[in-house]
Amino acid sequence: MSYSVVKNTSFLTAASILQKIISFVYFTVIARIIGVGDTGQYFFALTFTTIFTVVADFGLGQILIRETARYPENSERNLNTVFWTKVIFGAVAYLLVVFFINVFNYAPEVKQLVYLSGVTMFFDNLHATFYALFRARKNLFYESVGVVASQFLTLTIGTIALLMHWPLIWLIVAYTIPSFLNFLYSAYFARRVYKLHYGFIWDKNLFKTFIVLAVPFALAGIIGRLYSYSDSLIMSKMLSRDELGWWSVPYKITFAFQFIPVALSASIFPVMSGLYLQSKEKIGQLFQKSWHYLFIIIFPLSFGLFVLADPIITKIYKPEYLPSVPVLRVLIISLIFGFLSFITGALLNASNRQKVQTILVAVALVVNIVINVILLPRIGIIGAAFAALTGNIILCFGGIYFAGQFAALDFKRIFISINQTLWPALIMAAAVYYLSSRINYLVTIPIGAVLYFVLLFVTGGLNKAMILEAKQKILVKSNPMSVL
Repeated sequence: MSYSVVKNTSFLTAASILQKIISFVYFTVIARIIGVGDTGQYFFALTFTTIFTVVADFGLGQILIRETARYPENSERNLNTVFWTKVIFGAVAYLLVVFFINVFNYAPEVKQLVYLSGVTMFFDNLHATFYALFRARKNLFYESVGVVASQFLTLTIGTIALLMHWPLIWLIVAYTIPSFLNFLYSAYFARRVYKLHYGFIWDKNLFKTFIVLAVPFALAGIIGRLYSYSDSLIMSKMLSRDELGWWSVPYKITFAFQFIPVALSASIFPVMSGLYLQSKEKIGQLFQKSWHYLFIIIFPLSFGLFVLADPIITKIYKPEYLPSVPVLRVLIISLIFGFLSFITGALLNASNRQKVQTILVAVALVVNIVINVILLPRIGIIGAAFAALTGNIILCFGGIYFAGQFAALDFKRIFISINQTLWPALIMAAAVYYLSSRINYLVTIPIGAVLYFVLLFVTGGLNKAMILEAKQKILVKSNPMSVL
């Protein structure tokens, strides 16, 4: 069973949006009820184990997708070999979690949260194996259902635990139970749909081949994961748990919007891969249009959140999170460069320059760590925000510099796009800021949205032809090699 690209994209995009909404609501409820300090501990436990998921997977998921997509007749052998390999790697990753949480000598209550979160990581790694098989067979329906159902179950269990005033560890249990059930669900339907036979089938030669192929993915994943979460690790040792709690709120808010560039980069990556062999001019056009669409989204989102940061934090998360406001403002500006760097990264990877992209992320990681070590003791969590901003600027401009060496990029056209979308967003933000001091901030959001789109049409940043083109891309199966 397989689905078209359009249906698969619709399945996963809808599931991602629902999952992000449920996850955001869940975290908001947690932050409001348990307070700043416990929120910091909860956030750290999940962050700490997330870093080790790269060790558990080791890039084998991507290799399983690629090789099974090419040779579907090897699905059973590939799946069983990768599954048992990931069982071993997952166990090693869990031992590393236990080892490092003790080496760094965290508080006993934090260790308990991390130990259970590590179990969640283990089962997440296993059900990802079965979903990789579904992806290889062009079937994202079951993964989409599993993602949403799992997140909804987490919300349900966690909410009950909060209302019943159960210990903090139950908020981790709310992830562990759905993760285990998701593993059973994905394994059952993979077997049922594709008539697979499970057993201890471990092909030694296949294992060696897959490991060699997976090393670049694993290295890039480890560096990328450290770049995303190193600031939280450093803060956990240098700052208080309250400060980590203040950091977690703006981090979660900005992270909630990451599905936008992820979905766009995932869509254009295969197209760029094909165009790279055919036309540097067309790959440049696709890059520029992708950035233009991101400008339309990210400028009003960033500037709107910037001016409404105070009421959003204090009204949604309570006044005790007021120190999160300046952090959110810096991170939301950082989000602009972070969004754009997804597209530069997709272009470099699609053009066989994944080593350049990995080096860029490594440089950003080193700079991020250095800035954090220097600024955190002096100015606190706002220093981590400036470190994130600097890292994303490096990824964005470093990416476009190297991309411009082989792709035909029209920088004049890019600056025109910035001019067409930036000014409407700035004027909108100024209007929202003015109105928010006179009326409820929630009312200013739709007013600002209408004003922004009117101005966008005035400047030419958006026109009827672009809307019709986007509508056609969504509703009609077009040539997969066509430019946006």
